[in-house]
Amino acid sequence: MNVTVRSSDLGELTNHPELAQQSGTATVLAGTGAFIAQISMLQEIAAAPDAGRKLGDMVEALLEQEFAYAMAILDVDVTGIENVLWFQPVPTGQHGPRIKVAIDPPGAIRQGGVEATVPFAQDKSASGPISPALEHQVRAFIELNRPVLMDYWDLKISTNKFLSQLRPLPRS
Repeated sequence: MNVTVRSSDLGELTNHPELAQQSGTATVLAGTGAFIAQISMLQEIAAAPDAGRKLGDMVEALLEQEFAYAMAILDVDVTGIENVLWFQPVPTGQHGPRIKVAIDPPGAIRQGGVEATVPFAQDKSASGPISPALEHQVRAFIELNRPVLMDYWDLKISTNKFLSQLRPLPRS
């Protein structure tokens, strides 16, 4: 079973497989930092032996939904990398900045296929089925663009400024 996050303003449903142990729907009240969930879903989480982690995962998914408006979809023209990258600022989230990478299909402009995640921190491993060569490219892109990526992560610049300041990796 999956927890689904419903955005009240967009009416979209998004499955969050990282919460696969739970069931139900949490509805985000956009712009408020609040959500509505069934009591049974909260009881199920509270009864779990790893309730803290599960609640943290749910909060993380809700935060990502709240900041979905700021997700940037970056293609080869912007990054120099053949796979599409997604970068979404979630400055109040539990995880630090990270870039998601479309693996299959590599040119996907919507999430939902196979993807990997590359954290900015060098001491943290990438997750998902990413080749060492592709991970190296993504990390090189992060290093080349770290200041502007962090400004966008911290919501200090607009999307237009963010995109105009990104530099692609040289294509080989």
